[in-house]
Formats: sequence, structure tokens, C-alpha cells
Amino acid sequence: MKLFQYLIILFVFCGFVSCSDDDDSSLKNDLIKKTTAPAIVGEKIEFAYAMGAQTGKLQTAEARASIAGAQGTGFELFSYYTTRTTIQIDGVNYTAGNEVPVRSVRETNTSGAISSATMEDQIDEIYINPTVAHGKNKVDLIAATVRYAYVVPEEARGKNISFSFSSKSTTGETASYSTPEYPVSKMDMKRLIVMTSGDVCYFSIANMAAYTKEQVESLNLSDKIDFVYIHKDKLGDFNYGHSFVSLGTDSKYIATPEVIPSNWAKTKTPMEARRDNVRDAQLKGSMPAVYLDDIDFQTLNLNEAVDYTLGLNTDGGAFMKTADGKYAAYIYVNKIAAGTMTVSIKRYPL
Repeated sequence: MKLFQYLIILFVFCGFVSCSDDDDSSLKNDLIKKTTAPAIVGEKIEFAYAMGAQTGKLQTAEARASIAGAQGTGFELFSYYTTRTTIQIDGVNYTAGNEVPVRSVRETNTSGAISSATMEDQIDEIYINPTVAHGKNKVDLIAATVRYAYVVPEEARGKNISFSFSSKSTTGETASYSTPEYPVSKMDMKRLIVMTSGDVCYFSIANMAAYTKEQVESLNLSDKIDFVYIHKDKLGDFNYGHSFVSLGTDSKYIATPEVIPSNWAKTKTPMEARRDNVRDAQLKGSMPAVYLDDIDFQTLNLNEAVDYTLGLNTDGGAFMKTADGKYAAYIYVNKIAAGTMTVSIKRYPL
């Protein structure tokens, strides 16, 4: 029963985040939603589903989504434990505190809104007893925590989604857990777009992409370009640095006027002055778990905005709106080098 005792400790850690019906069953289950970020189309929502059988062994697990997920939705083949010592498994070195994968699922399947996992009969004992060397002994699989990932589909944009998880043991006992509804954002997101001053420097919020002058002209995109990225150390006595200017910006703020052809539409994109304190974890790709959500764009007020932002730094950025009023966006600066900038964008339809 060591494995079951281990699982009970895990249940306490997971906490009660949804509704379980396992009170009258010898099979117990619990659930934690691991993802704290806004649910955005194309991104994953991850869950950890814990099961423990007091009689028999684990047999199957199932997740049913209210809207079928996109490609990549389903259960993982591995459960994980945190090693207390330095170990080597299958040629990979793990140190104390690392998560070590243990194969607990024999096979998985996702069809429509339903994902299933067929559990292994036995697993390596190291999963419950770290003093036993890896590969030395197998024990019956009576408890495990499996991971399930849901890739948000386009169909779910702006809607609510929910999930029901269930499990079954070899004795026929069942347990299930139902989640609350989770809102799916209307935002789009794209990360790590590389721009180069004087070359790939023309950015379209509508397309969430950067272009060269030749691409803009060959694709007839000049009316979709919201700003130009320019890097220049000085503009007169001013420290110009890395800057965004819209095509209609007053020429005194455009350090290299030649990058804006005279025959292009002179769009004025409302944008605020540089922000240095909005470090969205989805755009940044790391902690802390602070995020821009739909409400930030719904309440965005750029009535006093200009049409340029100068002297951008790494981890900085700017809110802006397209001149036609179709989109609001936040452009986040991931990385800056001489003449280059890597940005990420969240875009919201207005």
C-alpha cells in the first residue's frame, strides 16, 4: 500500500479544484489544472489527473472535453516523480529535485472530444521507493498521476470549455471528476518574431509578421504596415536606440526617413510611450506567472497616444491599436542586439 499512501499525499497537494464522485468507490481520483495562463487558440491547457485503487489495479483513464481539442490533445505516456538523489536512467542524468519520467501508460488514443489512456500493469518501484535502484523491481500499478494536454482549437475561441475525467480499475470500480468552465480568450499570440533595422523591419499587426520592403511591395501590404522598427544610437543629441514609428509619424522622430517610401500609405498607428513593466509570461516564455488577458485590451485607452515609441529595451514594449480600429495589440521585446530585435505579440480583435 506504499504507492496508495504516496498518492494520498499527492491528493492533498493537488487540492480540490473541481467535483469528484468517488466517495462510494474504492477507486479515488483528484485533479489539478497546471496551466494558469489565459487559454489561447493553439496553446495547451495542462492537467494532472491522479488515480488510486484500494482494490485491484488501475486499468484506464479518460478525458472528455466539451469541445474537441486540436491536434496534440491527449494523455502523456509518463508519470513523474521528483528524485531525491542523483540518478541515471536510460542514459539521462537526473539530480536531486529533477522530475523523472516513469512509463505508466501503455497506449493512448484521442478521437474527437475523448482521449483515453490504457494503464501499464506494473511500473518501476523507484516511482514509490527511491531507495530501490531503477530497473530492479516492478510493482503493480495501483496509483498514478497522468498528464493530459488540451490544445485549444479555433472552434473554442471566445467560448467556455469544460472537462470530465474518469478512471476505471481492474475490479470494475470507477471514479470521475468534472471541472468548472474555463473561458477561452479571443486573443491571438505569436512569439519570437525577429526584425532587423533597415531590412525585415515593417510590422503588420493584422498578419502578426515582419516584412522586408520588397515583400511589402510585392504583396501589396503597405496599408497593413502598422510600424517600422528602426535602430540608431543617436538622433541629433537624443539617445534614439531601438524604436517603433508608424508610417505617418512626424519626420523629426524618424531617424532614417529613407525606410518609409513616399508612395506608401502614411498610416498613423496609435501607440503609447514605452512600457517597461509588462512582462507577460506567455510572451516572455518564463516566470513570473503574470499575463495580459482580454480585459487588458477591452479597457485599453489610447486617446492620448502618440504614433511612435522610442528607446525600447529588453523586457519592454508598447500597447497599440491599428489605425482602422480592428485590433489592439501589445508588442513585447524579448531580445535586443545591434540592429536586431526579437519581439512577441498578443493581438485582440476589437
